[in-house]
Amino acid sequence: MTSSLPRQRDQDEVLRRRHWWQRLSLGPGGAPPARSALGLRRVLAVFGLVFCGAIAGVFASRDQPAAAAVLALLALVAIVDLAVIQRRLHQRSHARRPPPPPPRL
Repeated sequence: MTSSLPRQRDQDEVLRRRHWWQRLSLGPGGAPPARSALGLRRVLAVFGLVFCGAIAGVFASRDQPAAAAVLALLALVAIVDLAVIQRRLHQRSHARRPPPPPPRL
């Protein structure tokens, strides 16, 4: 005797079983909410670093030290942000790896 396959749930049934706050968090078409966009954040931090560094150099060459200092401080903030992004990407890559197998004796 063969066993019957379990009934497949459709998307509407799955959505009805969720709480109201879980239904609100779904994206278009029932997609899960997006995770952090670290790639875009990295691009923006690199752009900020290059732009602020270049403009700080321009202001420093024109003898405007206050503006150069403000832009150099913003470039430093971009460097710190890049370090945080790199740390989070490193943690994410290590979290996905399966644990190593136990040694054979």
